[in-house]
Amino acid sequence: MKLEYIITFENTSLAMKAEKALLAESLDIGVLPLPSQISAGCGICLRVKQDDINEACDVLKDKNIIQAKIFFRISKNGQYVYVDCED
Repeated sequence: MKLEYIITFENTSLAMKAEKALLAESLDIGVLPLPSQISAGCGICLRVKQDDINEACDVLKDKNIIQAKIFFRISKNGQYVYVDCED
């Protein structure tokens, strides 16, 4: 099973800056509304595929774009479950 990661940001400006930086590197990302199960961050987040998460984090670090938190999400009984990567 492939995981997807959710990256949250403190504000919308950072999320948009991160989206632009990651798309410039041709990473397969998506912009999503922040899931109600996650309380960290602003109202939007980025979805990153498992194969791209390490490169995405490196790009964000190189561009000094600080993310609030990173979660992985799995599908369970037809719904997504979000797990904080720091737990």
